[in-house]
Amino acid sequence: MSAPADLEFLPRLLAAWGFPPGTTIIRAEQGTNNQTFMLRQADLRFVLQVSQSLSAAQVDAEHRILRWLGQAGLPFQVPEPVAALSGDTVIETAVGPATVCRWIPGVRPDLTGQAALERFGRAAGLLGEAMLGVPPEDGLGDWRGNPLTHPAVPHVGALCRQLRAAGISAERVARLDAVARRVEQEWLAGGGALPTQVIHGDLAASNVLVDKDTGEVSGLLDFEFAGVGFLVQEVMAALFYSGALETHDWQLRTAAFLRGYASVRPLDAAEADALPRLLLARAVGSALSRGGRWLNGKAQLGEVADRIRKLVDTTRWLDANGVKLRSLATAGGNG
Repeated sequence: MSAPADLEFLPRLLAAWGFPPGTTIIRAEQGTNNQTFMLRQADLRFVLQVSQSLSAAQVDAEHRILRWLGQAGLPFQVPEPVAALSGDTVIETAVGPATVCRWIPGVRPDLTGQAALERFGRAAGLLGEAMLGVPPEDGLGDWRGNPLTHPAVPHVGALCRQLRAAGISAERVARLDAVARRVEQEWLAGGGALPTQVIHGDLAASNVLVDKDTGEVSGLLDFEFAGVGFLVQEVMAALFYSGALETHDWQLRTAAFLRGYASVRPLDAAEADALPRLLLARAVGSALSRGGRWLNGKAQLGEVADRIRKLVDTTRWLDANGVKLRSLATAGGNG
């Protein structure tokens, strides 16, 4: 059992959970918010994570949500925290709180087909139903606020000036500023009462596992952004990150996802109307979040430029297709 030079804490953590010498450690692909390691002991597999963004108290809250979902009778798995020898499921380290969860079998989904998107939509609906009973105080955040409010970006105009000085084109920077202003106006104007509850908060395809033989959803991962939000934000995030909106046959793919979701819980009129507005807010929030990480030295300028390009593309797409998207959402994918 060996650890990289900058990860001397690993042997201590493995001992805290009672893993014997000889446990296989494989470092997973580095993510934005966690250091992740795959552990193997005989035929048993586990995932060890060290959070780079959550406090121990926040991870405890995440584990309460996971325990709730573990008893909800879902047809797929969610991470199951494993208690250390001390009985705790979270152990603090100098580089962040550490946890161990049981490994969930599955592969990343191929969402190019309508059947896969419909299964993904149904899983999103089932998760929403299961999370209805999660107490709001167990949420790790509140995602209903102004999407332009970001701790690392106190003023969008100031970020735009810094991006321009760093070499981002004047046209791109102007577009970011203009769309941010539009989103703020639309957000403040509102759009009717939207159902609110604790949501996953990051229901991207990268957080989904499927059975490699059947394609059925086998697991949903990464609940570190679970918090109080509008339920339709789950639909928005899934569509935004699935790639369904970026193809020539986007209507067929989007309809498939919406049919799956509606088989559990159809969107109401206010949610369907809000979907395009929330998609644009997500694109702006994604660009600002990456911009904030760049300001803090945690992201490259090219990453910010990529998010701005995505924002520009999303804006153009919604201007051309927003009305049809609302219609599909209203009809539950059957329009």
